[in-house]
Amino acid sequence: MFLKQSILSDAVQNTEGLKIVYDDVAPYAKEHSSPQVIDPGLRPHKGLYPGKGLYPRKTKVRQEFPDLRRDDLTYPGYALCLPRFALMNGKYVNFPDNAADYGYISDEISGADCQLARTVRTVGLRPHAGLHPGVFLFPRSTTEETTSNPELTILFSQKFTSVGVLLTFNMMSGDYCTRLRVKWYSDGELLSDMEFRPDSVRYFCNNYVRLYDKIVITFYETSRPWRPVFITRIDYGIYRDFFADELLTTSCLQEVNAISENISFNTLNFTVRTETNIPFDFQKKQKLALYFNGQRIGNFYLKNGARKNRTDYQMDSHDAIGVLDGNEFPGGVYTGQLTRDVIDQIFEGEDFNYLLDDSLADIPLIGYIPYTTKRNALVQIAFSIGAVVDTSNYDGVLIYPQQTEVTGEFSEVDTYDGVTMEHSDVVTGIRLMAHTYQQSEDTEELYNDTLSGTAEVIFSDPHYDLTITGGTLVRSGDNYAVISGTGSAVVLTGKKYIHMTTALLKENPTIVFNRNIKEVSDATLVHPGNAPAVLERVYEYYQRAENVTGDVLLTDKTLGQVVGIDTGYDGLREGTIESISYQFGIREIKAEVIIHE
Repeated sequence: MFLKQSILSDAVQNTEGLKIVYDDVAPYAKEHSSPQVIDPGLRPHKGLYPGKGLYPRKTKVRQEFPDLRRDDLTYPGYALCLPRFALMNGKYVNFPDNAADYGYISDEISGADCQLARTVRTVGLRPHAGLHPGVFLFPRSTTEETTSNPELTILFSQKFTSVGVLLTFNMMSGDYCTRLRVKWYSDGELLSDMEFRPDSVRYFCNNYVRLYDKIVITFYETSRPWRPVFITRIDYGIYRDFFADELLTTSCLQEVNAISENISFNTLNFTVRTETNIPFDFQKKQKLALYFNGQRIGNFYLKNGARKNRTDYQMDSHDAIGVLDGNEFPGGVYTGQLTRDVIDQIFEGEDFNYLLDDSLADIPLIGYIPYTTKRNALVQIAFSIGAVVDTSNYDGVLIYPQQTEVTGEFSEVDTYDGVTMEHSDVVTGIRLMAHTYQQSEDTEELYNDTLSGTAEVIFSDPHYDLTITGGTLVRSGDNYAVISGTGSAVVLTGKKYIHMTTALLKENPTIVFNRNIKEVSDATLVHPGNAPAVLERVYEYYQRAENVTGDVLLTDKTLGQVVGIDTGYDGLREGTIESISYQFGIREIKAEVIIHE
């Protein structure tokens, strides 16, 4: 079975039709947050008088809660000795000694009136009528212990903007806080202070605050008596669901190339009409997920957003490949590093995952990747190993072998008004360059200037064995060096690689006249070892010079799948679905497809 068909078969289907889930949250805020409980220290203030043994006390962090940086946390069912809390239904377990993965549970517990700040009075023991002395019976004074409202402080390593804070309490027991206060700060200055009254276990504190670096949440009441405060998730923004009745226009285009000669961006553009009183906070790289009847069409990331009028909002987005195209990759000379290790480096630091087919993971890479974008680096790798790079129908990036087996078919009833056979210019042969890189002893000056501070030097060609005078080599690779200086002349030199190429040619022997040779010269991970296989793959692709295009009922077909299609006039044709332009109906998806034979 085609990999993507198995992914789709695992999805829980429903009858919702078209849905777009918009993560209107501050990108990367959760990853850069540090939720913690802070015990304030003692500092001189008005009304405090010096006394013997009275010393300033430092503010300290009592406990940190790294679990609140996660998106997959739920309360694990730890049983607490509280009235009517742990039910005898088999879902609760004893609280372990080294408890983890539970989020935040306050040390403070509410009283019978559900108030968290309370005074507990313990009556002492005094002689009175009817009390007789005993061996262990001693007078004891009456005491009062005051419990303050618990506070959770969230510090951020940089400043963020969001339309509010979404709190998830205890989804398992149904306990939540019914009154709380949130303060937003920037550089110690109070930006906003609001009180909220949650009415469910998930509650959005609606307040648009810009450029904050600290949030303090104070909890006052619980929904049930004798309860601590449970927090299992914090999101800095809100998740919005848009359905077909709110979407005025929706345009989605997804493409692949069967030999990864290039990797296209997939795009999602739409206009939504909504009456919400929660403002939109358009930020680049906010996530959008497109679904139809519960099945994922793809994930996208916001590029541009605009408010058209009081109710209408326009959003333009691209997929993970578009994000990778905006991020740099240093590349280098490769001498057998495994595909999985280099792809790990490409996706390092990205907030989406990837799935690499096992058959491709251990292919050694030999050759060169220049200092380029992550997208271009992925093109070099995929082309050299025969992989397809695809972001459709998956929460991330799929990298799988070019498909050859027919796993689906568009019958005559699946097509609208027939299909078109498009003939492109016939390629009669492929000339492929194989590349070899060898170290030489020739040196070259890469930088020579007065430098005060730090500079990054990008090389036009790879170099190794770098040396520097007058400055410091901070870090380097085959394609770059980060250097620093203190105001004097800095000279950076490196040894060169010898770059050699060998041409391989394959032509169609039946075509003598009107030859059209396609040159493939920039695939620098093609080397003498893999060049014959690459040449054969590219040649076979271009020998099929016809595309079948037309409108079809998509049903369970996916991008990258090899299918048969009934043309209605030229029999059954087979090829790879390389392009899908979606047209969403109420119950089904109509699409304009391009099938490369």
